[in-house]
Amino acid sequence: MIDALAIMVGITLVVAAFADLINTLVTTSTVKSRWWLSRIVARLLLRAARIVAQRLPEASPVRERVLSALGPLLILIMLAIWVVQQILGFALIWWAVDGVEGVSSFADSFYYSGVVYFTVGFGEVLPAHAGPRVGALLEAGCGVITTALVVGYLPSLYSAYSEREKKLITIDDGSDDRITPTNLVIAWAPNGDTDRLNAKLADWEEWVAGIHETHSTLPMLLFFRSHDRRQNWVTALGLLADTAVHAQIIVQCTGRTESYWLLRRIISLFEELTHGVDMSTYAAERSRHPNEVQDITSFGDLYTRLEAHGFELLPQDVALRRAAAFRNRFAPPMEHMIDALLCPRGFWSPALHLDMYDTEYLDDHAAARS
Repeated sequence: MIDALAIMVGITLVVAAFADLINTLVTTSTVKSRWWLSRIVARLLLRAARIVAQRLPEASPVRERVLSALGPLLILIMLAIWVVQQILGFALIWWAVDGVEGVSSFADSFYYSGVVYFTVGFGEVLPAHAGPRVGALLEAGCGVITTALVVGYLPSLYSAYSEREKKLITIDDGSDDRITPTNLVIAWAPNGDTDRLNAKLADWEEWVAGIHETHSTLPMLLFFRSHDRRQNWVTALGLLADTAVHAQIIVQCTGRTESYWLLRRIISLFEELTHGVDMSTYAAERSRHPNEVQDITSFGDLYTRLEAHGFELLPQDVALRRAAAFRNRFAPPMEHMIDALLCPRGFWSPALHLDMYDTEYLDDHAAARS
């Protein structure tokens, strides 16, 4: 009876570890369940990282290093769990099955299981007949497959991370301060050129679609933080969404134009990333400020600035209702993402120590060279 129970538990451990491994690293349509072991560990690790990070000043480099370590640490912990779980499962099987010479206790079984799994092969513990020999081959195969899957997963993960991050530096409004959606619209549409603005928004729609695909198929990527604290990918999504909202109040960009499709992609992405999360708290907060369009300036101020730049805008009351309706769709999941991952609330331009149009510096530099 005990032997049969040990075999059943052992098989369950091995199958559960392999299923979680395949679901996390291989399948392109990851099953969304809160009870996968990898998801439970990820939630616990994120909670621990948040507890530590929240005790540190927001601008502290240590805080950022703690949060940046979350992704790599999660991979290492999950690899260790998958390996130990499989070794333990096979150890229970070897302990319950006769036919392995040199195994007289569970400790011996665990040792033998580890030797087989890592294909060390010292030779002092040997399978005596066909059944254990086939089992040993299966366990060794599990070890090789696990290693191969993890090694093959890492290049895909870091390639997707690079694709996500390298474009962030191009979000720039020409200032050295926090970027606002209003400044971004003005920078992307010089002289009120809506064609250039639409081209920019269409370009960013492709970036958002790429994030949607990679973060759906590579769920661990969510825990890999942007390398620059001032340019976080989650904050960038919110900034782009607000920029698209601004474009929607410009007459030439209203309707199903590039800004509309960008908003759809961002809303869909936020809903995908927050699948199964209770949004009632964020929805309630949003309902208390239903006409809030952005948190930096009032709607009247941004409307005046866009109008002064030469844009033809919708009537102000219509524009406000339209902008608020769009923001009500993406604000709750965006706020949840920012809070859950402790993302910064603003996005800043790359720090420039020299204005490229600083002619006085250029003249002095030319004089020094001559």
